[in-house]
Amino acid sequence: MKIIGSSVESVHLPLTTPFRTALRQISAVEEIRVTIRTDTGVEGVGSAAPTGKVTGDTQGAIQCALTEYILPSLEDGVDLRRQHRAFAVIETALIHNTAAKAAVDIAVHDVLAQSTGQPLVEWLGGVRCPLTTDATVSLAGPDVMARQARELQDEGFSTLKVKLGGRDGRDPERIEAVHEMVSGQARLLVDANQAWTVREALNYEPTLVACHVEWLEQPVVARDIDGLAEIRRRGRLPVIADESVYGIDDLLAVIQRRAADMVNIKLMKTGGLYVARTLAALARARGIQIMVGSMMEGIASVTAAAALAAAVDADSLDLDAGYFLQSGLVRGGIRYHGSRIELPEGPGLGTKFAGRERGTV
Repeated sequence: MKIIGSSVESVHLPLTTPFRTALRQISAVEEIRVTIRTDTGVEGVGSAAPTGKVTGDTQGAIQCALTEYILPSLEDGVDLRRQHRAFAVIETALIHNTAAKAAVDIAVHDVLAQSTGQPLVEWLGGVRCPLTTDATVSLAGPDVMARQARELQDEGFSTLKVKLGGRDGRDPERIEAVHEMVSGQARLLVDANQAWTVREALNYEPTLVACHVEWLEQPVVARDIDGLAEIRRRGRLPVIADESVYGIDDLLAVIQRRAADMVNIKLMKTGGLYVARTLAALARARGIQIMVGSMMEGIASVTAAAALAAAVDADSLDLDAGYFLQSGLVRGGIRYHGSRIELPEGPGLGTKFAGRERGTV
């Protein structure tokens, strides 16, 4: 089973509301879509989203990595049935560029699962079942964030991830406003997106505890594993490592320093499902809980992440990205019913691209 052709296109997907964190603010997802065609007649799809302020992957860089490195390497006679070889080719086509690798990795997984007639979640060893995700309260002023929280709660979300890291001294006010608005009616997680120092995190923690925050995600810069470990050791809240963990070496460093209680696995960081599954197995074996999350992405890659979450029996899901799209311009894929995610029934990813626009490379 070999690839005989491929295409890459860029699609602009507006959000229903601006998304803001300590690192960036966006009002639309610039999705890069990959379609691969095989000599067996099976087509697979995958996608990526640029997050230059997080992963370093820009739209142009992703397109270049796909068209000049990854896809040509795979199209050079690689038999996709030799799975480990195929995924090794993706990984070694160039260094870094995890988002581009994820798009092709997802498309290859789509082909392999379709070839067996199984939904991707079953091919990965899981079962198709309803999943429940949190929803994100974007960084803003305290009153605006409180209103966001109430709206999301009214829409059926019982767990809210609250973005802090305003760098203006008002983070305690923000979480207090959200807590007051939804007190006792929604679970709260806080994500500072690397914006705090160790001292700030420890100083803010009494307020977080008083507001019944249950988890603290990535309070310090990604490279500061020792700082993450100090916050976990001295604080009362369990810690989630996100930007600190891309691959296996990163997770091993977190494990060795006892720096986190949970790891947030995202396909745009790992380079796709192949590495993500290894990370999940390693975390589980070392007693670290698993969150499966995403960046702000299109439906195809979020569907792949949802299949992964079901297959690894994730402890927590942060897969609300598709919920905030005005239109995913896809056929199939996951469906949202408030906080509940329904996986597609069809073979493979169960997703096909629609609404093709200019931008095909």
